[in-house]
Formats: sequence, C-alpha cells, structure tokens
Amino acid sequence: MSQEETKKGPIDFAIVTALRIEMEAVKLRLDSYETIQEDSDPHSYYYGYLDIPDSVERYSVVIVMSLGMGNDEAVATAMRVIERWHPVNIIMVGIGGGLSGKVELGDVAVAEFCHYYELGKLTSKGERRRPQQFPTHRVLLGRAQAYDATNWKKDIRIKRPGNMTDGLAPQVHFGTIASGEKVIADSKVLENLLQENDKIIAVAMEGAGIARAVAHQDFAPRFLEIRGISDLADHNKNDDWQLYAANAAAAFTIGLLRTRPISPSVEEISTSQAGKSVLIICAKSLRSIGEREVLEAFDDRLESRKVETVPLDYTDLVGPDDTLMDPQLAAQRTANPQGLLFGALARFGEAELVFHGLVHIPLVVLAGHLITDRQHVKLFDFHTDNWAWPDKGDEFPLLDVEGLPKRTLRSTRDVVVRFSASYRATRKQTRSIVPNPSVEVDLTVPNPTRGVVRSEEQVRKYGKDFRKVIDVISQQVTYCKRVHLFYAGPVALAFHLGQQISATIHPPVIVWNFRRGNYEWAVDLSAAVRNEKCVIRP
Repeated sequence: MSQEETKKGPIDFAIVTALRIEMEAVKLRLDSYETIQEDSDPHSYYYGYLDIPDSVERYSVVIVMSLGMGNDEAVATAMRVIERWHPVNIIMVGIGGGLSGKVELGDVAVAEFCHYYELGKLTSKGERRRPQQFPTHRVLLGRAQAYDATNWKKDIRIKRPGNMTDGLAPQVHFGTIASGEKVIADSKVLENLLQENDKIIAVAMEGAGIARAVAHQDFAPRFLEIRGISDLADHNKNDDWQLYAANAAAAFTIGLLRTRPISPSVEEISTSQAGKSVLIICAKSLRSIGEREVLEAFDDRLESRKVETVPLDYTDLVGPDDTLMDPQLAAQRTANPQGLLFGALARFGEAELVFHGLVHIPLVVLAGHLITDRQHVKLFDFHTDNWAWPDKGDEFPLLDVEGLPKRTLRSTRDVVVRFSASYRATRKQTRSIVPNPSVEVDLTVPNPTRGVVRSEEQVRKYGKDFRKVIDVISQQVTYCKRVHLFYAGPVALAFHLGQQISATIHPPVIVWNFRRGNYEWAVDLSAAVRNEKCVIRP
C-alpha cells in the first residue's frame, strides 16, 4: 500500500504495546483492521475500527508495537505515532508486575500516575532518587473508574492459569504504576519503591516513556496506562500468567472503549461511509437467488454507492430432495483462499459487508467462521416473500441456556451443543451421533417455531449468548477435543454463530446438517480452514 493510499489521521486512539502477545491480544478484539507499512518507518501499524454498541458511531484505532522494551524505545515509538497519526488519545496496554497484597495475578492495574524511579544523584552517601511523576489524563481515568467492570471479564478468552475452581475473577485496581528500565524480580526493590511512593500497585517499564513523549507535545493527546498483572515482581517471577494477563488488559481496554468514554472524532459512521462500496455475500444452495433481490430491503443509503455481489453458489451440487451431493467440494469452494469469497474480501477491504442466503447450515456457519467477528456484517434473512426484517428492535424472547458445566471437567469426550430456534433439536436425535458426550448444552428459544427470529438485533443477542457458551466450554472442559453443533434456525443467525467461533481459542467445532429427520453429514470447521478433508458422516 502506498503512502498516498493510507490513512493520515487524526485517529481516535493509538494503542502502544511492547510485546507481541500484548499487540495480538488487542488486535484480535478490533472489529476490522488493515496492516500499514511504509518505506520510511520501521514500525508496522494495524489500522482499524471499533464499533460502539447500540449506535452508528465507531472509533478509528491504530495499534503499534515498540521495536524493543524500555522507555527509550517507548519514547521513540510514541513520538513517531503522534507525528504520523495525530491521535486524540494514547493508551499503553500490556503486562506488568504487581505488588503482593495490593493486586493478584490476572488482575488489571490502571495508572493514576506513572512513577519514573530511575532518575537520581550518586553521592558519597549513596544514591538519592529523584523520581518523576507523570499524571494520566483525568477524563480517561475518570471514565475507567466509572466503567462497570463486568462484561470485559467475559472477553478475556484465555483459560485462567492455576486452580480453575478457586472462583477468582480478575479485579481492576487504580493507583500508581512504577516505570523503569529493568525487569524487577526482587521484593526488596519493591520495598524501596514503596518508601518513595506508597501508592504504587504495579511495576512495568514503558509507561513513563509514553507519558514523557505526550508531555512534550504542544497539543498533547490524552494518555492512559493499563496493565495486566503477570507476576508479583519477586523471586517467583515466571511466564505462566503472561498470556492471560495480556488478554485481561486488552479485554478491559476494549471493553472500556466500547462504552464510548469520549466522543469519536467522526460522529456518524454513515457520514464516513458516504460513497463507500457495499459487498453483498449471497449464499445459495436450497434455491436460486437473484443478485438484486436483497436490495429491496435496504433504504436509500445505497444511493450513489457501488454495490458488488459475491455469489456463494452451490446449486450445481444439489440433487433431488435438496440433497447436497458433494459437501466436501462445497466446503472447499467456501474456504479456498483463491476462491470467490476471499478474492472479493481482498478487493473490497473497505466495503460495508452484507450477508443473506438460503443454504445448507454447515456451509453458512463455515462462511461466517472464515469472515470472523472482526468484521461487522449486516445480516438479512428471508421472511415469507422478502428479505426485510419484520421487526426493528422490538422485544424478543430470550434464549434459555441449560447444561453448562459449573465446575472444571477433565474429560476427553466430545461436547454437544443444541441450538433450537425454528425447530427443536432433541437429545434423541443427537445421541444417535454422539452417544456419550461429556457435556450437553441446550440453547433454546421458548416454543421454537419458524419465523421466531425477526430482527437483526435479535440475531446479535443470540450470537453473544452462543459465544458465552463456547467460551465456558473452552475454559471448563479442559481436555475437550471437539464440540458438535446441532443447529435448527434461520440462515442469518447460523452465519453469525460461525463468526463467534474462534479458531485459536475454542476447540474444533463440528456443524451438522439436518434433513428429513436425520443428521446426515457435518463439516469440521478447523479442517475446512486447513483445506483438509472436513466432511464427517455418522
């Protein structure tokens, strides 16, 4: 990408990290991003967006990793980010050591002040410390303190190390974070730091460097430092908690931003999308669908915008009675990196995505899984004679969830998830496929019936519920090798469920196809992504 084609800023948030695990933890939580590299700059930038729930607003975000640890590298990185992107806010996100008795492993520390302790004077009587204090921005700090810290904990997505039955959940602590040039693994050093400042709750390295770079700006960005506690900075220091701590810090940060702590620089997403092209994904196997059918469900937002349709067409593989004759070939078409889906996504990376279709369920779950939840997709489903949703945000029935494990299970047997919306997926049906599962979870709409899903808001709420279920399975069933999904519901919701399944966090998911009273074949999503044999039959 040439420099002329890249974004110039200003952006809403620059997020700086020092380690790759910190960067990846933040990056995977953006709704979309692209990688930007420029000849004159050694840094790689991940430019993307973060949607603000229940609104049409979003934040523009850039993530960058310092080229090395320490405050000198942090200063250089922050200065370059400020010069290149003109961020309104900068957040340092990463891991750090905590002070025993003030925080616990896996907790999150938010800095009220950065305490830079390296400055001092060497005299005949020893070293005299002359620490510097850098305050974090009051607005961001105040919003963080007011944040209802509950939802973010469910987004950590990493199994908590140690005893899974201890009932502990990460807590958020506010205080001073000490910053220096060395990794601390000595409790005596911590005691000396506490004598300088008894408000210290954690130690890290790069926060003071970012704060110093911000302080030298005529129009300074707001600054905040957020750390996940990966050790207690003593002789027991190890790496066991680093991945969890990095994800805890990232989950809290992104959770905070989704509460809209400040006004976005671009107030209306529709304004920023004026003239933006629309990419419509049309999946069809159960009947032919005209390319322009779904356009009648849109309002006038499509005026003067380029509309492109990518057909995921499997109708040539369908035989009598809607039988998919070659599901393996259909899955390969969907997951092929050189195929229609990925080719269209590459050509129209900035397009607004839309999905609709009438297709066999395993294929549509696979399509959603490939696109992932990093990209927002507008969803439509067919109702009687058109693609418009019958309801717009009206009240809808909540899912009943039964069978989730309440304690850690050390079982190697498979897990069964039944999702009943349009029809009821029964235990008798699924036991014929998985006769002795370790866990059976039911997500059920009260009185399942066709047409019960009547709005896009309802789809997204059910998708969140499903994500919580597979997150719990991933954390509580420690040796789970596979999850079998038996789904009975509308196509748009199936696509959205596929978006919720993480290839890196969750066990492999097997999605079964139901026809005429039986589950006849399934697609292993992980195998399909790897372009391996992925179709399973009873």
